[in-house]
Amino acid sequence: MGRLSDRDATIIMILLVIAIVAFPYVFYIKDTKVDTESLKQEYVTLEARYNELQEMDKHRDEFLSRTKELNDGTDAIVASYPADIRQENYTQFLLNTELNHDVTTANFDKETRKVTWDEGSQILLFDTISYSDNDEIPIQSDEITTPYISVINESAVTYVTYYVGMKNLLSYLIEQQDCPMCYRKFTAEYHPETGIVEGEFSIEQYAIKNTEDPDRTLAPVEIFPDLDFYNIRGMAYEYGTNGINGNNGVFGPLVLEEELSDEGNAAQQDALNGTTAPAAEEAPAEAPAEEAAPAQ
Repeated sequence: MGRLSDRDATIIMILLVIAIVAFPYVFYIKDTKVDTESLKQEYVTLEARYNELQEMDKHRDEFLSRTKELNDGTDAIVASYPADIRQENYTQFLLNTELNHDVTTANFDKETRKVTWDEGSQILLFDTISYSDNDEIPIQSDEITTPYISVINESAVTYVTYYVGMKNLLSYLIEQQDCPMCYRKFTAEYHPETGIVEGEFSIEQYAIKNTEDPDRTLAPVEIFPDLDFYNIRGMAYEYGTNGINGNNGVFGPLVLEEELSDEGNAAQQDALNGTTAPAAEEAPAEAPAEEAAPAQ
């Protein structure tokens, strides 16, 4: 094989120089150009966002004011509902209703521990109470998550009374405007042979929990008057037989299956007349209707 001529050597040298120049363009300069174009596009996007934020900044005070207004509105809505729903809250409400003088003309005597009625036709007894479990549902959407949980409870109450008592009860329930406790069902069946009215109504309650506020809790409720301390369960009504047609209701009076011994009666009397009465003894026997709703 002969030696390369000067001409061929020159051509090869030129090709090598071209390759040396072309490779950086292909493997570096070209990639850099692509990156530069991408940066330019990103700059355009960021510039548009910057201009948008600049425009929004001009309304900063308006946004802050509106945000505070919405937060205050949310706080007001949450504060208008109880922090939870407990059985003792609506037990107290039902007991207050059963002893409410506007509904039943009931009179509770703290000294004698007796309940009497000005009118026997206005005796009202809650026959059964079905305490249902609370339903808890997070308050949120696909876009928004909040620390709030809605609490819902619907419980059925059956009652027994007379015609006048039924009208008073219905009027009383209609007057209750506290939406966290609502009444969406009310039935009544009249028995002409006895004059007794039996029926059912539902108590719907609503509450809102705040998972980020450990101080938002439902204050404990002490049932007053204490059914057992005041011996209300074991008391006979003055009108007719115990209760209505033998029905004593869920709050009493409870007809004991056997009488207490002399020692038992003495011990019970000592407890009733003692100085260890519950703190709630000093509270009025007939709580106003607004106090009967669940505590906020």
